[in-house]
Amino acid sequence: MTTFGNAGTTPTTFDLNYSLARFHRVSRRYREAIRLHGQALASRRDRLGPDHPDTLRTQSSLANALYAAGYYPQALELFEATRSRRSQALGAEHPDTLRSQGSLANTLLALGRYAEAVALHRETLAIRERVLGVDHPSARASRHNLERALQLAESGLDRP
Repeated sequence: MTTFGNAGTTPTTFDLNYSLARFHRVSRRYREAIRLHGQALASRRDRLGPDHPDTLRTQSSLANALYAAGYYPQALELFEATRSRRSQALGAEHPDTLRSQGSLANTLLALGRYAEAVALHRETLAIRERVLGVDHPSARASRHNLERALQLAESGLDRP
């Protein structure tokens, strides 16, 4: 597969490659999505540094592609790093940090680490309800994720 430009060395080529990578992910062409997101992440780290919001967004997108492809340990590592960096740069209650935290909890769930997943989903839900309100769509999504994690933990299934 061809990329546009040098994997995102300019904002325009980055946007094209990022969009192409996302297209591959939603089309279930995970290998290509992972490759393109990986190139974009390397470019963003080099140009913007590891803590820039665009770098962290790209890192999260790569983690999402890894998760979708079933590479849970690799996704877990990236989600942990993304949540940590976002928490330091943006704060623990920032929506992007909480999004990373929810993704991290879902990955723990996929790995069968139910107690950790439930605890992290509870924490995410508590923050979202306090900051956004109980009826906010993000709070409702967190509530659903927690309920799903609790069901899986109670059922003893190995994987979701």
